[in-house]
Amino acid sequence: MEESLMEDVEEIDTIIAELEISKGRGNLILCVVNSPAYRDRIIQTLRSRFLSKVILAEKGEQIIRILKERDFDSAEISIWVMPEEPTEDLLNTLNNFRELFYDVKVPNLMFYNLAFSESVIRKAPDFWRYRGNYYELSEAERGIAFEAIETLGTPFSYQDKEDLLRRKRINEYLLERVKDKEEKTKILSELGTIFYYLGEINKALKYYEKALKLDEELGSKEGMAADLGNIGNVYAIKGELDNALEYYGNALKLDEELESKEGMAIRLGNIGNVYAIKGELDKALEYYEKALKLHEELGSKEGLAAGLVNVGIVYRIKGELDKALEYYEKALKLHEELGSKEGLAAVLVNVGIVYQIKGELDNALEYFRKALKLDEELGSKEGLAADLVNVGIVYRIKGELDNALEYFRKALKLNEELGRKEGIAAGLVNIGNVYQIKGELDNALEYYGKALKLNEELGRKEGLAAGLVNIGNVYQIKGELDNALEYCGKALKKFKDIGNRIETARTLMNIGAVFVLKGEKERALDCYSEAKDLAKGSPVFEEISKRLNRLKEEQNA
Repeated sequence: MEESLMEDVEEIDTIIAELEISKGRGNLILCVVNSPAYRDRIIQTLRSRFLSKVILAEKGEQIIRILKERDFDSAEISIWVMPEEPTEDLLNTLNNFRELFYDVKVPNLMFYNLAFSESVIRKAPDFWRYRGNYYELSEAERGIAFEAIETLGTPFSYQDKEDLLRRKRINEYLLERVKDKEEKTKILSELGTIFYYLGEINKALKYYEKALKLDEELGSKEGMAADLGNIGNVYAIKGELDNALEYYGNALKLDEELESKEGMAIRLGNIGNVYAIKGELDKALEYYEKALKLHEELGSKEGLAAGLVNVGIVYRIKGELDKALEYYEKALKLHEELGSKEGLAAVLVNVGIVYQIKGELDNALEYFRKALKLDEELGSKEGLAADLVNVGIVYRIKGELDNALEYFRKALKLNEELGRKEGIAAGLVNIGNVYQIKGELDNALEYYGKALKLNEELGRKEGLAAGLVNIGNVYQIKGELDNALEYCGKALKKFKDIGNRIETARTLMNIGAVFVLKGEKERALDCYSEAKDLAKGSPVFEEISKRLNRLKEEQNA
């Protein structure tokens, strides 16, 4: 269930752990974030956890005065926000008065963009060497997508991967022999769902499209609505959100013609999910509330509970945490009435996540442990493994790194017993993260390497590419830029093989940034130019264009 956590919490929990450890003493942590909106969300989350003084740095004399006077108003941490464009005055101040950041009795967290970072390395090298830790945080807030996509997909009961593979073999056998078109559409649809859950999305799409074609020939509006909804699910998972909306909308029209409140409720929820993924949270709420109304009319407690959780997730993302808790509490009550331990466990995790975001870590632990107890009663090893990870994450945030390691290792052991290589790989990454926070970079590399090997065995190119990035990040922290380039280059090849245009562009942009740090500006220009061509029409296009133009201006100056 770790994927259900907001991505900003995922990315800043390492920083929170370091800040906890640094309380009461000076420290200097540098964070590169290119998106001001994303930076501000991170700062908001940090402020909910620590008494903070946020300083918008403008002039060198301002920085010197605040540090010398130790003007932090009883804050536990100081957060410095640097301007987009570095000035000589600021760079000279950072370089010449770097010791002051350690003389104060609070940890200092400094945010700036990559252009500022490059200037610091070139023009304030003593300040750069004086830093504590350094983080380059992702601008891709994928936390909203992971949470919303979790609720997509058709209802489909199965025990484990082996059960799915067994059913796949049976359905493929039947597909060759069944002549009746109505039966054939059911088989095609189930095969699509099997491949959907196996993660073979393109195969799932192929079978759903075949089912749709047969249902069109049969004139079955019920079947067509279900098929269109399934195809919408696939496009949502693929990130092709406009296509997803189109298919969900067509399915909704058919459900309305059929006066199927059940179908309409499902489709409205699906559309709400897509708007949540797109970050259009008010639209998401609008569709979720329409779905809730239909579930109320139908008297469907299961549907109501699921809808309440969806609304709660949106309020959580909006930062309206008390409202989120209100909706989760309603969902908990319904699951208690239904006697659904599975449902209760899932909602308890969501409640725990809210308390984690609020910085009420003891409350978060309480709810995660309640979920853990229920999953123990259910005998759900998969649920237990996920709960142990959630508990481990809280300990990691609290800075109790040995406790975090203990829980991550317990989760890893369960995943090993289950033979879940995906879970094992994720567990190895979690352990690697802790070692990275502890500064035990060789241990971090060891665990990241093990995870990489498993992802290779699984043929998971996305996981493999992400793992290569993890290793590249460690080498970047170690200052081994050639190794960082090697692993980023391998990740680039994987993203190209997958055909993921946006991630290819992002990786090229990152490689270009490393070349800038190495002083190889011509190679950086080549990377940025290629990235710009690939990124057209995507959110990263503007950032790549800025970097490319800035580098050209520097060369022409």
